[in-house]
Amino acid sequence: PTVVALGGEAVDADLWNTLAALEHVTALTLYGPTETTVDSLTAPVTPDRHPHIGVAVANSRAYVLDAGLRPVPPGATGELYVSGASVARGYLGRPGLTAERFVADPFAADGSRMYRTGDLVSPGADHALRFLGRADDQVKVRGVRVEPAEVEAVVRECPGVRRAAVIVVGDGADTRLVAYVVTDDPSDAATATDTDAATATATDAVRAYASERLPAFMVPSATVRVPELPLTPSGKLDRAALPLPSGGSDSRRAPRDERERRLCALFAEAVGVEGVGVDDDFFALGGHSLLATRLIGRIRAEFGAAPAIRELFENPTVAGLVGVLPDGAGTALRLEARERPEVLPLSHAQRGLWFLNRYAPDSGAYNIPAALRLRGELDTEALR
Repeated sequence: PTVVALGGEAVDADLWNTLAALEHVTALTLYGPTETTVDSLTAPVTPDRHPHIGVAVANSRAYVLDAGLRPVPPGATGELYVSGASVARGYLGRPGLTAERFVADPFAADGSRMYRTGDLVSPGADHALRFLGRADDQVKVRGVRVEPAEVEAVVRECPGVRRAAVIVVGDGADTRLVAYVVTDDPSDAATATDTDAATATATDAVRAYASERLPAFMVPSATVRVPELPLTPSGKLDRAALPLPSGGSDSRRAPRDERERRLCALFAEAVGVEGVGVDDDFFALGGHSLLATRLIGRIRAEFGAAPAIRELFENPTVAGLVGVLPDGAGTALRLEARERPEVLPLSHAQRGLWFLNRYAPDSGAYNIPAALRLRGELDTEALR
């Protein structure tokens, strides 16, 4: 029998299944950073299991902990810590980095330390660990911290997807997740990046699958179908070679009138894409609550009136939103100078407050109570 030992990089599903199917071959995965004397966890490659990095070897212990150094339950995501006889003493001449990475083991009574690997893993019911990526790949999307590797693991499990990568594009309020997938469809090899219908189908399938398993802020806002994932000479994902997602396509339904054409342009401007069809979902294009507020403001400036933000969430396409535009919306209203009246008219909100004051003059509904501690001589008349 032949023994194959795999290390250095996580074993993907294709390689795992290929090795597991070979007769007279025993394949093992070996995981462990240099700081823990290389091999700390191991797992046999078998056909009845998904890829994982296994369990700790003899004289080593593996912990999956949250930010408070508490063990995470099976199925959750945490950072991997390794302790035991194989853990190094630290980095020579670098006390700061040593203190950051070699920390006290809260589960050991002998004062020993454990090594913080920086790798994200998820424990299974049998304690075997599934590798998800690096903790330093965390990003903020719509104000929430997200692990792209966690999203990638879900996308990779979508039926019909052979390989997947999830990256972050944009910055600030425009940050969004984009999934790149290699599917089982043989047309991938020649026409994947040019076939709009196939790309739309893949996008819908991935979004539907991810939406059932992830919270909304972790669902990729766009999916790009590629023949293969580009790799660097060292075999890692070449992020710079990935194509940017396109917002629209010739196969999508075009605007039918001037109002739809202007709305399509505002949608494209808000999410930062080249073109939008009347049936494209604003939030699937990468829109979120902050961009929705911006879009409503641009619609008001362009049309002189705008729907409520709630109506955008209920009608996230141009075709749907045009139906709830207020009557008369079309030409932006122009401000014109007028003669100032002796008594300025009240706004709608001011009239409401005036009515409530007359209806219930003794009500304290609009009073704001506050307690103040004053020092020195008090001028009661000034205070009154």
